[in-house]
Amino acid sequence: MSEITARIWVTRDETPDGPLCRALGEAGLEPVCEPVLLRQRTGDARDELSMLTDEDWLVLTSVFSVECLADLPAKPPRIAAVGPATAEAIRSRGWNVDLETDRSGEDLWAALRERAETGVICYPRSSLASPPEAWADVVIVSPAVYETRPRDFDPSVIGRIDWIAVTSPSAVHIVGPSNAPFASIGPTTTAALREIGITPRVEAARPTFGDLAREIADHVVK
Repeated sequence: MSEITARIWVTRDETPDGPLCRALGEAGLEPVCEPVLLRQRTGDARDELSMLTDEDWLVLTSVFSVECLADLPAKPPRIAAVGPATAEAIRSRGWNVDLETDRSGEDLWAALRERAETGVICYPRSSLASPPEAWADVVIVSPAVYETRPRDFDPSVIGRIDWIAVTSPSAVHIVGPSNAPFASIGPTTTAALREIGITPRVEAARPTFGDLAREIADHVVK
């Protein structure tokens, strides 16, 4: 097999030794770390979590949201997670995962509508995310536990890369249209790309950094 030399723009908020950069390197690709977003913790949802019972639900859609949270009450709520990376982060804190979807937040909320008929759903989120509408006999509380905002980046990066890896709609909106091919981590990010007239060259089979890196590598060597 010929050596893979494709350079991949890592747009998410991480350092050169971050998880996506590592996954790309392990797949034989060259990460170019130039984040366009900055995430900063703004809360821990302590008050909201303390009011939950074991009949309620906690919805977590990212590893960072898991890392932001305070400890759960003695009788913890049921927990729903989007993606294996989020589920792994939840279990690393000693918590159980009662519902997991591999694809998107929309899939998770659809599954919850079938399972949660009453009670409270706590959805700790980014400042840019919007909670879904509640349904009959269900209350949704949605504290923002971290802020996501644009950060300064070197626009000349576009001349130093072959692909653009995007892992959130926020990154898509900042990067904007480009002639370089895009690689999307999942359906929600792909939908954001389509909104600006871009069809991603690849979409990860599952929303993990490893899957995203392998999809790019497989396409590069074809």
